[in-house]
Amino acid sequence: MGEGDFIKKPDRRFKLLVIIQSLWVITLLILALWWGTLLKQQGDEIATLETQLGTPEHQVQTRLTRTTRMISGESGTFVLLILITNGVLLFFFARDTKRSRSLEAFFASMTHELRTPLTSIRLQAEMIKDLEEDPKRQTFVNRLLEDVSRLEGQVQQSLELARIEGGGEITSQPVKINNFIQNKILPQYAFSDRKVTLEVELDEAFVLADLSALNIIFRNIFDNAFKYSSESPVILSIKGEKTEAHYFLSVDHKNASFKGESVKLGSLFYRGSNSHGAGVGLYLISTLMQKMKGTADFIPKEKQFSTHLCFPIEKGEIAHG
Repeated sequence: MGEGDFIKKPDRRFKLLVIIQSLWVITLLILALWWGTLLKQQGDEIATLETQLGTPEHQVQTRLTRTTRMISGESGTFVLLILITNGVLLFFFARDTKRSRSLEAFFASMTHELRTPLTSIRLQAEMIKDLEEDPKRQTFVNRLLEDVSRLEGQVQQSLELARIEGGGEITSQPVKINNFIQNKILPQYAFSDRKVTLEVELDEAFVLADLSALNIIFRNIFDNAFKYSSESPVILSIKGEKTEAHYFLSVDHKNASFKGESVKLGSLFYRGSNSHGAGVGLYLISTLMQKMKGTADFIPKEKQFSTHLCFPIEKGEIAHG
């Protein structure tokens, strides 16, 4: 996603706020005018009744003038205070929006600039690996490739977090989940010193998902498995079940432990007591699933951590197989 994807949403929100504030001010002025007109009519009627009851006209006019001034002054002050309050709120919102746009544009530019050298390092490391015959040196190159892959994932994750917080949208399309894991996710861990064992029970179902979001979701699941697995190889059990409108995916990470409050899992910056991360990964999984009209649940168990994902599927998907 480019820099423009960050700033479009704040601009839209600011314009929407201006429109709402303008409508509110217009409504307020109309109500104030109507209220003042109604009170004036009632005051005139009261003055007429007092005159008919024999009250001297100069006293009636004095009271009417005093009452009219009081009502006009109080209502005018009230309307003015509301207008000033709206103006102040609009000013601070505009200032914060401008500051937010500047930070997001800087962040987008920075992450873009980081991607280019990381890609260059990865390509050169892959060339060295192909030419290098010494097994020991190949191990070092593999570690370099693993670190570069992890950094690329962190850059993409940070960019996605900023995009989500900035109100960015996603685009869902039919994705064959089994092929996606085998062809897009597993190759990213090909250079890892620790191997992964997959126990997969998935059919050929298609889910509606955003490819970039799906990549981040599974990268976080796999990264957590590598971080918190107490044994090698890392064992992941992936099972799927399809209904008429949804596809339920269960990812069980065996030999994993979690210490903390399970109800807070998925909250931004929440980490368990034995966590080494920033508390962003599960939040991204949960938020991205919600944006794709799905859900994510995290269930820690003894020596196992389960992630349950619910994806929407296209209507008629079952009929088409």
